[in-house]
Amino acid sequence: MSTVRIFMLVPILCLYLAFPTALLAVLEYFLAKLENLWPGRVLPILSVVNSLCWTLVVLLNLVGPASPVLFLIPLAVLVIFNIPTLIFLLVYKNTRRRFTERRAMDRKDIQDL
Repeated sequence: MSTVRIFMLVPILCLYLAFPTALLAVLEYFLAKLENLWPGRVLPILSVVNSLCWTLVVLLNLVGPASPVLFLIPLAVLVIFNIPTLIFLLVYKNTRRRFTERRAMDRKDIQDL
């Protein structure tokens, strides 16, 4: 019965991750636009650490006979909690690419003057 409850947590986790991820993706956009590279890398790093911590918590709290299904639960938690990491990385890469292209165009314009 506890395995059924754990699988019911997956949609709830998705709902509780969607809204904060959207808000933090906006923050990531503004952090990635800064001149320094590191402020834009903070949220993806923290997101990876968060996903690893939650996976470790789930793995350490598994109780019962060893079955293949129980080993898939921490893997599912790891994948679900790394979705925000992927979103943050996509926002970071896209924003930095635009930033560097715009910066190169500005340098070219200054050299043309």
